[in-house]
Amino acid sequence: MHPSGKLGSLGLVLASSAIINCGYVATDLYGVPEVASMILIPCAVVLSLGWFLRDMKRTVVLGLVVVLLSASLMQLSLTTPALFGIFENLYYMRLFIYTAFLKVMRYTVATTIFVLVAALVAGLAFE
Repeated sequence: MHPSGKLGSLGLVLASSAIINCGYVATDLYGVPEVASMILIPCAVVLSLGWFLRDMKRTVVLGLVVVLLSASLMQLSLTTPALFGIFENLYYMRLFIYTAFLKVMRYTVATTIFVLVAALVAGLAFE
């Protein structure tokens, strides 16, 4: 594979993770329905990855990488107030970080299931 193809895949993964992170944050902060951020956006992103890659194995692997990277971005996004010292109470800050971690885990588990199914479908359809 040509190095620019690897950079293109890396760019797709980073952009996809940022898009999914925006959906997660919108769900958490603005009350957007969870179906959109946990199912529709990640599945559309993985179908797009499958369309560009045309390889089922790489689509599945990069789909899982997208989910893990978006979970990391979401954890960072949700704990930003605690990390920058907005909360003065140490107990509340730890509780805030823990609840954010639980949300990230719940979103990650649910999203992983749907992303795997979408990656398999995209791999079969576009291969």
